[in-house]
Amino acid sequence: MSAKSRQSLLRAKLAQQLLSQAKGFTLIELLVVIVIVGVLSAVAIPQFLNQVRRSRTAEAQAALTAVGRGSEVYRLDVGVYPNDYTRIQFGCPTTSGADSCGAKGDRFMNDPWSAPNYQTPVASDIVSTSPQGMRWDTTAVTGASRYVNASGQPIQCTIGLGSRETVVVTLSSFVGKSCNVFD
Repeated sequence: MSAKSRQSLLRAKLAQQLLSQAKGFTLIELLVVIVIVGVLSAVAIPQFLNQVRRSRTAEAQAALTAVGRGSEVYRLDVGVYPNDYTRIQFGCPTTSGADSCGAKGDRFMNDPWSAPNYQTPVASDIVSTSPQGMRWDTTAVTGASRYVNASGQPIQCTIGLGSRETVVVTLSSFVGKSCNVFD
């Protein structure tokens, strides 16, 4: 036997010995790992998507809170809740009447509507003869396809102001904030 053939024979035996000692994962171990990863992702992905929906509604709720504060300041100055967003929006519009600014021409809101993915809020359930309560509603704009609830409808958020007690009629509005995230 030549030196080259002995050397290649030794290499072959060494490679065979190394391969026989190498240990890998069995099929069962791989299946167990796949099942564990599947279970973890089945739990984590829905929770993540719910957090995304909640963060998108927080945008509208924060903006509605600012509108609600402006509405309360308007009610304190004028005596009734505003019937339109233009009454309390940034600045003092000259076309909306004499009571569109405070007693000294001040603003009711410091910043304009700050939720670009939602429509400008609409006032509803207003009792014009009594300052008892009102509700502001907003809906996600149609172009914001990511702003949908669990059933695929645009997210709608509401903030209710005042109280449920009324002198003249019963309001269907409520006091507080809500969004139809999980409908």
